Amino acid sequence: MKVRLPRRALAIGSALALTFGLAACSGGDQGGGEAGDTIVAETAFNLKTIDPHRQFEFTGSTIDTAIYQTALEFKDGDLTKPTDGLCSFEMSEDDKKMTLKLKQKDAKFSSGDPVTMDDVVFSFERLKGIKGNPSFFLDGVSIKKVDEETVELTSKKPNPALPYILPNASIGIVNSKVVKENEGTTDEKDGAEAFLNENSQGSGPYKVEKYDADSQVVLTANEHYNGPEPKYKRVVLRNVSAETQLTDIQSGQAQVAYDLNSEQAKQIDGSMGEIASLPSTRSLYIFNNTDEKLGGPAADPNFRKAVMSAIDYDKLTDLAGEGSQRMASLVPNEFVGAVPKDQAPEKDLAKTKKLLKKAGYDGEKIPFHYSSDQSVNGVDLAQLAETLQAQLKEAGINLALKPAPSSTQLDGFRSAKQPMGIGTWGADYPDPTNYNVFIPGGSVADRVNWKSDPKLKKLAAEAEKAKDSDRDAAYAKLYKATTDTGVWIPLVQPVNTVAVGSSINTYVSNADITFDFAKAE
Repeated sequence: MKVRLPRRALAIGSALALTFGLAACSGGDQGGGEAGDTIVAETAFNLKTIDPHRQFEFTGSTIDTAIYQTALEFKDGDLTKPTDGLCSFEMSEDDKKMTLKLKQKDAKFSSGDPVTMDDVVFSFERLKGIKGNPSFFLDGVSIKKVDEETVELTSKKPNPALPYILPNASIGIVNSKVVKENEGTTDEKDGAEAFLNENSQGSGPYKVEKYDADSQVVLTANEHYNGPEPKYKRVVLRNVSAETQLTDIQSGQAQVAYDLNSEQAKQIDGSMGEIASLPSTRSLYIFNNTDEKLGGPAADPNFRKAVMSAIDYDKLTDLAGEGSQRMASLVPNEFVGAVPKDQAPEKDLAKTKKLLKKAGYDGEKIPFHYSSDQSVNGVDLAQLAETLQAQLKEAGINLALKPAPSSTQLDGFRSAKQPMGIGTWGADYPDPTNYNVFIPGGSVADRVNWKSDPKLKKLAAEAEKAKDSDRDAAYAKLYKATTDTGVWIPLVQPVNTVAVGSSINTYVSNADITFDFAKAE
């Protein structure tokens, strides 16, 4: 296996490379009538709650990252190496037990109460017990307080992914005393969500001042935070369209915009601010149904490989915008277990022609399904589908486009009756085990009726047994073999674009935290 320094260097260097020194300007008014110690950030809200143990959407995670500290962290955005957060950690030799030791003994909640291991235990138990969207993170994990500074997490099976899971904002540590006083429990009777939306109980650099899931959320500095005091004492996160975000960045009415596509980003010049292009953790791919009656030609391995060799991947990265990347598997390039980009599929029409002949394909139209109203990090899936249709037609492969609204398309994909189409996947946590759902027998593999593959089963068992640094190569081998089947054809890893206004002199933006409000100056 090649040494993959480019991938690791990108992950580690993302915070450094994207900690920009911007053009200096007045330190006074920040735009929009806000005072100079306020950041106005804008996004199209995907927000249902900021109760950390219930939220599972981008906007909620963005907010909770600023409010709550976690047991573990990713230093400088390096998603390949979990590090100490509120706690230090050790894994047992068999990866079944994690021992957490309280490390930040000076950490305090916004109430001034110290963070204790009782709070850590309660937070973990509440995450599991209330059965919210992120509760699966600790499935099969038991929690035991050993003493005032030690907690043990024990898994029924080896769980080397656990250190990669605990940094998630959905596992933020809450003030157990206050939450319990406001109907908080560790079972489905919990009634603290409304309280936590209005009265956050974290130990991070900010706390919530105002919560309106439809219009804006306002954060103010946590005076008891044990880290460096944020320069910007107030954060106003507003719910507006990408078009308004562009206008507001250009005029100075906002300092951060999350949703600009590549064309909009080009309209930001040096006098207005900077563009941070970050690796997205989303994967775009073609799925092929393996059931001959449902998939038709797509069920034939030779046809699938013909499709893979007929695509012009460089044009897809052009479509996705500057900073987007080729993918050799569905695992993002910054993760442990990613297949090196130099092993990604390549366009080869001579190969396509031979494979189509082997498959016996005679040009019949194949239904090709996708979400007509969905854009992933600026990549319009309708435009992507039309691009693929044109490219494959050049190779003699005919797609019959079948657009549908996102909800309808997702239901159709889950029904396992669609022959081909475009799929998307966003990582729940940066560990290759999050992609086991694509292996035969996994929940997503079921959507293409892929029930078994002895070779992949063997490689998956080997990867599960791999330890420490050996996991990287073992999972890369598994997912390279998965790509080779053509059941999933990786298309492009899009780019996550953040626009930062020129009134901010320096900032940190990386693969872990899209924009760190507390470190902006």
